[in-house]
Amino acid sequence: MKEIITIQISKFLTNELALKIGKMQWKESTPLFINRSRQYIFDELVNSNECFGVIATTSNNDVVGRLHCVRNESNPQLWYYGDLFVISEYRRRGIAKSMIRAAINHLSETGETNLRCYVKPDNIPSRNLQMSLCFLEKSFESFNDFTNDGEIMYELDIPNSLTVIPATINEAYFVRILFGQNKDILNVGNISLSEWRGILSVDDPDEKHFLVCKGAMPVAYMKINGLMNTDKAWISMLFVAKDFQHQGIGSFALNYAEQYVKGLGFNEINIQTDKGNIAAINCYSNSGYQIYEQNSKIKFSKML
Repeated sequence: MKEIITIQISKFLTNELALKIGKMQWKESTPLFINRSRQYIFDELVNSNECFGVIATTSNNDVVGRLHCVRNESNPQLWYYGDLFVISEYRRRGIAKSMIRAAINHLSETGETNLRCYVKPDNIPSRNLQMSLCFLEKSFESFNDFTNDGEIMYELDIPNSLTVIPATINEAYFVRILFGQNKDILNVGNISLSEWRGILSVDDPDEKHFLVCKGAMPVAYMKINGLMNTDKAWISMLFVAKDFQHQGIGSFALNYAEQYVKGLGFNEINIQTDKGNIAAINCYSNSGYQIYEQNSKIKFSKML
């Protein structure tokens, strides 16, 4: 019977895990070696940098593998993984690959874009491992305070976990909840669940409704109007779930809208917001939109 190996993400470890990692990786259980596993994370935390570990354990909770991931200090969407280790009797079982995939999936869910590692040129198994996971060999660049000791740099473009689906009457519940979290900043009156059902059930060729999803979970709603025009479309409503704001989801939605209307033959897209909605203003400006009118609303446009 094949042994079950569990892969877990851990930011802070536990004292039990720190002890088991010391025994696994360095064959020691003294405080010196237990603290080695703590220090990888502690050094990042005291410098206010994000990090986490990936741990492989057996059904008896014995640690058989680990790796460590750190965020780049200047580019928060770039991460590094290192200190990959699997004990000898558990190698060639795909555990290292499973741990790296767990790190990739975790980073994808948090909206990160790139994962990097460094490999010694003579470490052929590791080089083959990176290529099997679609890491690409690239020209060396430093990462935080790491120095080049002759390693080869590999980097992976992390798959985006965001997708877009049509918002229909069946998704009215999700839209209503997202709207409720944002109605104050949108400066509009209340829209009830039954009203959203009515809005989303109308087959109007001039408008389309969309949900941006993180995995399967809806995290943003967007409405596009003016589709019966000849040259200019409008994003008439866009809001993001409260706990997912400032994670690039609004920019992702804007880019989707731009490509969508461009595919329909439009050469310009517009959007507007209140003067007090600073987050929206920054999002539109950073996405290349230009202000062309300011009254009670700020109107933006972008040529496609």
